[in-house]
Amino acid sequence: MLPLDHRVDLDRRRDPRYPFSRYVFFATRAHLYEGDLVNYSRSGLCIQSPDIPPVGEVITVALPYSKDKNTKRRAQIVWRNLEGFGVEFFKDPRKRVMRLQRI
Repeated sequence: MLPLDHRVDLDRRRDPRYPFSRYVFFATRAHLYEGDLVNYSRSGLCIQSPDIPPVGEVITVALPYSKDKNTKRRAQIVWRNLEGFGVEFFKDPRKRVMRLQRI
């Protein structure tokens, strides 16, 4: 497992981040959680929450910034700290696992 304060190197981000402050709901296979969306990009999200899944966990996120009110995306936790976590959206699940292992 990666250290609790591990973050993806900011210089490696592909897409610009957009600040966004609103509640967000996310779910693991076992639970539904609520958090605050800090920012988003085309490839991922930063979420503040007292409930922080482990790095590598796959979640489903309801996207509050989407024009379609029912938009949900699957994502994988790629970093976490004491305040929250970052996720990367799935495109090809095999690539996500391989990328996580390289970080």
